[in-house]
Amino acid sequence: MAIPADFWARCFIPPDNSPITSMLYIIRQTAYTLFSFCAFLAMAVELTVRGFFLITIGGATDEHKLRYHRLLQRRSRFAISHVPGTTFSYSNPSGETFEKPSVIISNHQSHLDLMGIMMLTPRMIILTKSWVWHNPFYGAVIRYADFFPVSDTEQMTAKLRGMVAKGYSVMIFPEGTRSADSRVQRFYRGAMYLAEQLSLDVVPVYISGFGTVLPKPSYHLHPGHMSVEVMPRIKRGEEPLASGYQEATRAMHRRYVAKQQQDSNSQ
Repeated sequence: MAIPADFWARCFIPPDNSPITSMLYIIRQTAYTLFSFCAFLAMAVELTVRGFFLITIGGATDEHKLRYHRLLQRRSRFAISHVPGTTFSYSNPSGETFEKPSVIISNHQSHLDLMGIMMLTPRMIILTKSWVWHNPFYGAVIRYADFFPVSDTEQMTAKLRGMVAKGYSVMIFPEGTRSADSRVQRFYRGAMYLAEQLSLDVVPVYISGFGTVLPKPSYHLHPGHMSVEVMPRIKRGEEPLASGYQEATRAMHRRYVAKQQQDSNSQ
């Protein structure tokens, strides 16, 4: 039986009605998932060992912490750009440098989001859930990087104020959790409250395609294109920040919903 000219090309797209194509697609994506999981574990082990020697043995100095953050940024940039079966793009049309501390916010779709965010700048502290901080696979990496679990607001704000004084930005996902269908969910007020309490600008980041590649209910990779776009910085005295953190939260949510609708219409 002759093999159709487009047979192998069709093996690299989501399955159609062909049983053979579907089987090859499942085998390929399973292999990609297993490879990526092993690569992720290897990276977590490497970062844990490097953190042990650099920070535990060498001392938790500001210089060592920044070196560790730079390593984390490089590894994240490489990892998110080499997820098997996917493509990745980064856009920063306003030329944001992240040199001035800010509150960085982003919509939240997937476990892969963190790597897309950590590649932005080494001077960044990410607020995480407690289970992430204690995760057996990469919890040590999170702790070496001084990422904070969301806990007592006053105590956390005092710690973050010290990091901001050292030039670090604070990153938080306003949705609080990953979206099951990639649509922007309601925003909680914590991000805008921190921006107000710390007198920081806000840098919005919009991610797309992460929820297609690794959806919330799934641990199985899918083909797709992931993108990270850094939107223009909103300065402290500008709207909507000037209207208070509650109105700023609602306004930022509307911006993200509009951005997602715009992207959907352009596809």
